[in-house]
Amino acid sequence: MLNNPQKTKDAIVQWIRDYMEENGPGCSIVVGVSGGKDSTVTSSIVIRALGTPSILHLYGNTTLEFPETLRYIDRFKAANRRTPVITAQNTDKNFFDMCDIVGPPSRVKRWCCTIFKTGAITHKIERTFPGRRILTFYGIRRSESVSRSKYERETESPKISKQIVFSPIIDWLDADVWLYMLSTGIDFNDAYRLGYTRVGCWCCPNNNQRSQFLSRIYMKEESKKWHDFLCKAD
Repeated sequence: MLNNPQKTKDAIVQWIRDYMEENGPGCSIVVGVSGGKDSTVTSSIVIRALGTPSILHLYGNTTLEFPETLRYIDRFKAANRRTPVITAQNTDKNFFDMCDIVGPPSRVKRWCCTIFKTGAITHKIERTFPGRRILTFYGIRRSESVSRSKYERETESPKISKQIVFSPIIDWLDADVWLYMLSTGIDFNDAYRLGYTRVGCWCCPNNNQRSQFLSRIYMKEESKKWHDFLCKAD
C-alpha cells in the first residue's frame, strides 16, 4: 500500500492541475466511467483537481452490466446534476447472437470487449468530438493485471486519433482506492457489498470462480441462461 494515500491524492490533484494549465487549453476533457470503484475514484479526483463538476463523463454500457452498476450510474446522475453523463452502447448487436456466430468469448479470444465496450466508446467519442483533441481520464491501475502493469500514466490512444489517455491512479493498489472512498464517503457500486471484487461484465471470461458463484446467487436467471448456452455450444 502507498505510504500516505492522502499525500498521494494531493500530489495527483496538483499534478493534474499543473498538466492542464500547460496542455489542457484546446482539449475536450472526458472522464471515462464504468461504474466500478477505480473510475469512481478517478472521477472524484479529477473534479476536485479541476474545481468544477461540469466535466463530461462517458459511461460505456456493455449491455452485460450488473443491475447494481446500472443503479449506481442512475444514482450518480441524480446526485451530480451538474455533471453531464453520456452513454456509449452498441445497440446494433446482441451478445448471444454474436456468440452463436463467432462462439463464446474466452480469455484467449475476448472479442466481446471490442464490440460491446471499446468499439462503442470509440464511436461515441468520434461522433461527439469530430476532429477535436481529446484528453480522457481513466481509472486504470497497474496492479489490476500483468498486461496493465506495463501501462504508462499518459499515453496516446492506439484506437482513437487525437486522444490522450491519462490514468491518475495508475500506481494505486486496491487498498488505496478503498481508503479514498471510505475516507471521503463517496457513493459506490453496491455489487461490492455483495462480495464481487470487480464489476465489469457479469459473465466476463476473466471473472474468477468467486464471481461466478455469486452470480449464480444474485443473477440466477442470467446465469442459468448463460450456463445453458455454454452447454449447448459444447
